[in-house]
Formats: sequence, structure tokens, C-alpha cells
Amino acid sequence: METLRRDTDAITPSIESIWARALATPIDLPRTWIAGDVHTRNVLVRNGKFAAFIDWGDICAGDAATDLASIWSLFDAAPARQAAMKAYGMSQATLARAMGWAVFYGLILLETGRMDTPRHAAMGEAILRRLSQDAPI
Repeated sequence: METLRRDTDAITPSIESIWARALATPIDLPRTWIAGDVHTRNVLVRNGKFAAFIDWGDICAGDAATDLASIWSLFDAAPARQAAMKAYGMSQATLARAMGWAVFYGLILLETGRMDTPRHAAMGEAILRRLSQDAPI
């Protein structure tokens, strides 16, 4: 985060606040099966609708917030993100952790993408931008 704060404008006060809140929020759900790698390159869409998920290599038992972080990578429009959050019915604690996981994924994609995969960098920037838009006041 420090490197990106210095080298880009992606690390906003909102991103730092989301991260701090996520780190301070306890897990409020029992462990469940998670895919562990839900992002735009592992989701297949047909006619604008979810069709399949590929790459189950990271499946494990864990915090559902890990997979729920995909909301900020999969949905560009704020109303779509809000609908996904509402449909899942997550608690405020799970939402805080999901947003924290999304920060983590955005940081990793942006930082590693800047080195050799511009497509990943763009994905990371998009995630961080969407999180900033959705940050609680």
C-alpha cells in the first residue's frame, strides 16, 4: 500500500479507512466453502448473465467475505453492487471484511499489474475506484 500511495493516486483516505475497518472487524460467520479466487478472469458470462465459474484450485473452508469481495471486481455500476450486497444479506461486519478483501485484491492486481500485466493493473484500479465510491461515510 505504501508503494502505491507513493507512486499512484489509487490509495485514497477512503481506501485506507476501508482497510483499517476490515482489519478491526471480527469474523461473524461460521467457516464455509469458498472458491478463493473469484474475479473477472474466472467468471464466464453469456448474454450478460452469469454462466459459470472456472478455476476451483483455491477452494477451501474460510470466511465468505473472501468471495464476496468479488462484488467490486465484477460489477462496475454501483446499483449492481448494491443489489448483490442486498441479495446476499450480509451483516455490516461481513460487508466490512468483504470490502477489506477487495482492497487486498485491488492492491495486488494494481501493483503486480504495473510490472508486467497492464490488464491486471486496470482491474486493480477499477476495484479500488469502486470501493472508494461505496465507502461508508
